[in-house]
Amino acid sequence: MKHAIATILFVLTALPGLAQGYIQPLDNFHRYQITHQRSTLPDMYDARDYGWVLDARDQMINGTCWAFSCTTAWQIGLHKNGLKTGYLTPHPLVTCHQGYLLEHITGGGNSRVANSMLARLEGVVLNEAVPYNSEDTECHTYTKENIPAYVLGWEYLPEADDIAIKKSIMANGAVCASIYYTPISYNNTTHIYEYQGTATPNHAITLIGWDDSKQAWLAQNSWGTSHYDGYIWISYKELWVNKECTTYTNYTDVNSIDNVHHYTTAGMIASYGEGVGIISDGIIEYDFTEGEQLVAIGTGISKPNTRVSFAVMDLNSMQFLYTSDATTVALPGFYKHTLPTPLAVSGNIHIAVSYYSDTYDSVIPLEGSKPGHTSIVPKAGKQWIDFNESGEWKPIGNAINPYNLCIYAYTKNENAPTAVENVENTPIRIINGTQLAEETWNFARKIYVYGIDGKLYKIAQPHDATLPSLVTGVYLLAVEKLDGSTYTEKIRIP
Repeated sequence: MKHAIATILFVLTALPGLAQGYIQPLDNFHRYQITHQRSTLPDMYDARDYGWVLDARDQMINGTCWAFSCTTAWQIGLHKNGLKTGYLTPHPLVTCHQGYLLEHITGGGNSRVANSMLARLEGVVLNEAVPYNSEDTECHTYTKENIPAYVLGWEYLPEADDIAIKKSIMANGAVCASIYYTPISYNNTTHIYEYQGTATPNHAITLIGWDDSKQAWLAQNSWGTSHYDGYIWISYKELWVNKECTTYTNYTDVNSIDNVHHYTTAGMIASYGEGVGIISDGIIEYDFTEGEQLVAIGTGISKPNTRVSFAVMDLNSMQFLYTSDATTVALPGFYKHTLPTPLAVSGNIHIAVSYYSDTYDSVIPLEGSKPGHTSIVPKAGKQWIDFNESGEWKPIGNAINPYNLCIYAYTKNENAPTAVENVENTPIRIINGTQLAEETWNFARKIYVYGIDGKLYKIAQPHDATLPSLVTGVYLLAVEKLDGSTYTEKIRIP
């Protein structure tokens, strides 16, 4: 069902002792439908059964439910992918956001605020680095040691699509959602919450399961464990619960990326185009430092089934350094394109992304200033858009078109870690193919794969299923464990 986006309110709606803090996004990225292939979903599902879910936390007096909703989803996603991080802190989200006109700690927010930070490699921080404090408004600095992974993929699920939500919970561990909370809508007999009024949502929760016999979603809340034991059942019929859902799909090893180049602060909150079936191109120029290697390109995706392709051009030589085939991205959100091999870049480099939809208009992802909502600094002379490959590039980032392209360049510094030493007494595993031993994978934060010549072949992610294709020979593994200790071993690829 379509609904009107209400005028945003920057007033914290709260009941005594039960703080909320959700602010409805201005965008309409959820307003689409998808066709589901036939699949069998269980009648009930509970992510707690798999050991991925930690006890609920308490936002206390502040409007930080949205930050807890996001960090809970990331926690569960990391745990589901084998990285047992413990709690993540919501503190960076509520104190270090840029571009959004929100008061630190008390101002409220939504997943768009969090996602703007994720694209900039910010926001995901271990709780022990800076535990949540309802009175601490300082934006603290963090190092890679405090960051278990980068989150560089998310999807804005279609409006009122329960099947998509269920599939996302099973695939990704959790889904961020919102409701309008008022205690009078809680049924003390069925212990199910159902609001059917007209108010806009004011509270964010994290969906982790469902029960068709109850006709309800299972959600983790952020009011501590003394209120509904930290969880709440929410009726399928609740007005908002399935309207503005976000799920997170990509967890990237922090050691695979050293830098991000971008001009955004608020991230994708709008899109632009000139008609259905028209190729829309965005070009952005970045200045790279000698020794940087381009490893990935990220972009916002504003419409479902958007076909994207990528190109990199050296402005000095006017030569294409890299082009990709087109990829269809199924859902709006954020997509990271990983280059097959790192690409050496330096100086002025153009990164071009082509967007195409045969169903939807306005496919170029943009950020801009919205009164009372966002305030950004457009970057002039570095960004252009074109339609239908006309060659008539329109500059943006200026006074006439005060927008920034939501295109990000992720690089790795050339000086990789040196090969491990003193491994002669470590065991040699005979591997049939490239599958690593389960005990190695389960206890690893990251795995460095070296040749006997010292060449670094791969920094493997803990949730990877297998190593990349390797030729026959002996390799050295430097394994960094979750507790920070390290060990080494040899493997032989037959």
